[in-house]
Amino acid sequence: MYYCGGDLATRASYLYVSDPRGKKVIAGPVKTEPAALKKALRRFTKHGLSVAIEAGNQTTWVYDFLCELGAEVTVVNPTKVRAIAESRKKTDKIDAKILCDLLRLQALPPPVHMPSTGARELRSLLMARRRLVELRVRIYNTARGMLRQEGQLLRSRALASRRTWKGILAGSYRNASIPEVLKELHGVLGELSASIKSAEKKLIEHATNDDRVRLLRTIPGVGVISALTFIACVDEIERFSSSI
Repeated sequence: MYYCGGDLATRASYLYVSDPRGKKVIAGPVKTEPAALKKALRRFTKHGLSVAIEAGNQTTWVYDFLCELGAEVTVVNPTKVRAIAESRKKTDKIDAKILCDLLRLQALPPPVHMPSTGARELRSLLMARRRLVELRVRIYNTARGMLRQEGQLLRSRALASRRTWKGILAGSYRNASIPEVLKELHGVLGELSASIKSAEKKLIEHATNDDRVRLLRTIPGVGVISALTFIACVDEIERFSSSI
């Protein structure tokens, strides 16, 4: 069995590989690309390769790729690896070696859970919808602020009404640029609302045949989005030893 500690970065990562006795086999920077990682580590998988990497923005695809390559991969929270977090001299080389040593000695903290493929897809859809909704709210607030400067105070959720917008777009304003700006904002809102509906349609498809969603929705106040968010967060309930 060979052991590898990997300090991941956007363009180039540092790998440190040792044998079962802790003797260094290879160490050095490698491009954070599938071909480069495969070239560096493929030969070790024939004899067994265990890899430890830190959780970060590159983790998901690297984790999947190394697993497909045949390695056993452990993802760790860097803040919980005290030797790294408290190191006075922190470099990619040192981090990778420490990860490798702790992995070999079975001294790493509990691994970070890597979501299943289904949970990742669900999280992506939920995140996309959330960002779209946030953008729509910002556009609403922009339009509301412009109208307030013209002396118009709108009731809550008024900008979600077609009738309200019809009146707004047909109105007259002291600031000559406002009608054109409002027209542009209205067009953007239409596109955002269409995208949100499309995302919600896909989310409803996810929920349709999921018994967990039906069960969660028996809780007062829990709708489809809330139920799916909970499911995406928890992922595999079996990974918890108890409900506490």
